[in-house]
Amino acid sequence: MDHIRNMEEKCKKYRLCHVVFQTAESALLEGVLLDNDSNSANLLVPEDLTAPESSSFEVRQSHAETFIPRQRKYKKVNIPLQSVLAIYLFQDYYHSYQYVYQRNYHPQ
Repeated sequence: MDHIRNMEEKCKKYRLCHVVFQTAESALLEGVLLDNDSNSANLLVPEDLTAPESSSFEVRQSHAETFIPRQRKYKKVNIPLQSVLAIYLFQDYYHSYQYVYQRNYHPQ
């Protein structure tokens, strides 16, 4: 009972955030946490779609590499809190550029 209450509090804290649920079956479910009640939580889970074979969807990049944009649709999934072991915030990694600021810089 205490475990379910703890998961319910985490769901309230992470509402409308991109989260990862770890279930008792060792499955990882990624999605946006919509809402929850005392027994379950609702997630918007992304599902990848196959891109059309048309070359109009390909974007050329440098060195003759092609980039095909990813297409997704989202479905709503109801997860019982009894089967959830842990809830984590999804880590979005991005490259941080270092900016060099010069002292006494006066543009002309």
